[in-house]
Formats: sequence, C-alpha cells, structure tokens
Amino acid sequence: MPAMTIIKKYKAACVTAEPGWFDLELSVQKTIHWINEAGKAGCKFLAFPEVWIPGYPYWMWKVNYQQSLPLLKAYRENSLPSDSDEMRRIRAAVRDNAIYVSLGYSEIDMATCHLSQVLIGPNGDVLNHRRKIKPTHVEKLVFGDGAGDTFEPVVNTELGRLGMLNCWENMNPFLKAYSVSLGEQVHVAAWPIYPDKTTLKYPDPYTNVSDPNSDIVSPAYAIETCTYVLAPFQRLSVEGVRKNTPPEIEHPESPEIYNGHTRIYGPDGSLIAKPDKDFEGLVFVDIDLDECHLPKALADFGGHYMRPDLIRLLVDNRRKELLTHADKDGSNASYSTLDRVGLSVSLDAAKPDVLPTKKMVPKSVEASEVKAKALGGRPATVDGEANGTS
Repeated sequence: MPAMTIIKKYKAACVTAEPGWFDLELSVQKTIHWINEAGKAGCKFLAFPEVWIPGYPYWMWKVNYQQSLPLLKAYRENSLPSDSDEMRRIRAAVRDNAIYVSLGYSEIDMATCHLSQVLIGPNGDVLNHRRKIKPTHVEKLVFGDGAGDTFEPVVNTELGRLGMLNCWENMNPFLKAYSVSLGEQVHVAAWPIYPDKTTLKYPDPYTNVSDPNSDIVSPAYAIETCTYVLAPFQRLSVEGVRKNTPPEIEHPESPEIYNGHTRIYGPDGSLIAKPDKDFEGLVFVDIDLDECHLPKALADFGGHYMRPDLIRLLVDNRRKELLTHADKDGSNASYSTLDRVGLSVSLDAAKPDVLPTKKMVPKSVEASEVKAKALGGRPATVDGEANGTS
C-alpha cells in the first residue's frame, strides 16, 4: 500500500453559530450551510461544537424534574440517528465540498442518546465515530456512556493526525495522555454553550463557566500535546433562550452571557483567533503542521519526553456487550458500534440517490448571511488586530 501523502499547509475553520434548537431538519440544514460556506472559502477541515445537532441541552442545568420532561422528550425526538437520511445528507455535503468535517451531534441509538462525534472524510466516509465516555454531572439526565470501541480520539489522515474530544474530556489527563501518545497534530476541543464568569455564584466551581474552558483548558491542551487546538462553542439568541426555558419562567436570562467563546490556539498554546462577542460565522486558521516540530522537540509526552518504563496507560477499547451471542463454532460473537449504527457503509452503498446539497440554505440563516456577508464580513479582533475570523 503506498504511503499517504500529507498536506502540511491548509486552511481550517471553527463554526461559531446558533444551532437549530429542538429541530432536527433545521439543524441539518444549518450544518449543510456551514459545510458549504467552508468549502467555498477553501477550507480543508471544519470543526463543529459539541452536540451541534440539535444544540446542547443547557436547560438541564437550570430546571427541576417536572420542567425537564417536555424539553427532554422534544430533545430526544430531534436527536440524530447515525443510520438516517439526515446523516447521509450531511455526508453528501461533505463529499460535495471535498473537505474533512468533525461533527458533534446528539446520537440516538435505540433508546439511548450519546454525546457523539464523527470525523467525515472528503469522500463522505466516516473515518471515526466516538462518544463521550462519561456525561458530566446533570448531562446524565439526557445522555449515556460511550463504549470501548467508541472512544478512539485520533485518526491518521492526509491532513495529519486529527483528534477530537468533547467538553471536559479536554481536561481529562488520561484522555490527553492517550491522544498525545497517538501523535496528535490537530485537535478539535468541541465545547457546548456556557454562561460566562459574571454568572458565577458560590459554591459553583469556577470550572463550570465558559471562561476557564475557552481561555485555560483549551490552550493547556495545546501546550501539553503540542497540537493546534480548534475550540468551537455554540451561540445563543433571544429566541434560543426562549426555546430552552420552561414557559412558566417569566424573565429568561440574556443570551449575551453565553456568546463569544470560540478560540483557536497554536501548538505552543499561543492564541491565533478569538471572535468578537456578537460574531456568528466561521473562524479561520492557516494550519502548518511543521509548526508542531519545535514544541514537540521540547516536550513530546508521547515520545522522547516520557518514561514508559516508569508510567504508562492501559487502554481497553473492546466493546462490552449487554447481550453476547455464541457463534456457530462456539466462540462469542462480536460487532463494532460503527458497523451496527450503519456508519461503516460507504455513502453510495448506503443511499445511492442522495440529492446534491449545494443549494440547501436554510431561511433561518439568511439574516446571519446578511449580517456576516455569508462568512461574517467584519473580522473579529485580538488585542485590536484582525485575526482568523471571517
């Protein structure tokens, strides 16, 4: 098999936008819209936030059990099955634009939702399918755990070794150790939607607001792994607040406290891009894999700067079954989650009549197109200078 040719320099982007709350079809349309916009901008790689489809259920942090039930039902009804026409439309859009896409979505698999991510290649094939290994605190109200065969973080591609983790997985030292041991070069730290530090009230820990995650955890990941870190966050509007608030609450909070947290960091932890608080669009970065060399030459914790004779990580990526069938030869049958949920099937084999997606632009994003001139016309700034937003 010939060696893979690596593209060392290319444009990548984060999506910082509002999801299609509780609306699977709108969520898919918005996803395709941003994939198309990234393709038109010449991107090779696009990163979406955590559970972009159908939006992060941040209401679960703010409601009681009875208030949660109608929201939970609507959320489950609009979560995305992996083996679905909706997923095939997204994969077709990725293929149409010949790019790589890291997509976060609430995956409903039989009766359980998962905080899932897929890495889709430029031919529409799914290169990696992973699920958050452990939902955080009240997320257990909505989501289940990932399995042994759905937590692999890094895949080798022509764009280098691409990795992705969800939310507080990006501060998990064991997962970081695993990723750096796999030689990761470009990382997606997919974040949901968080209030900022102005909302913090004791005894709620500082880690549970957006600022430390965008400005401490994400650059720390870059420094410790010597990778580019794309850290996309979702956005929230007044209408989005209303949709995520029980009707009996008369004075919903301002959406402003949730916005403006997307970041991109270089492999030495330096800040490359930071959008303005009211920016919606794509945040760009020019990747140069050779920029990973010197940080890793100083501190490669997956190589020369580690002592596996003293400390090493045990990884068990086998799937553990609730139900195990015996094969005809008497051994235990097994399967992969990727196969069972239909993501290992090529796009043409799965749905040969998938329609072109270039013209699928949702009405709901037309206003943001005008505001941002399709990709956010006015650039965000970092210390008064133009950065990688557009």
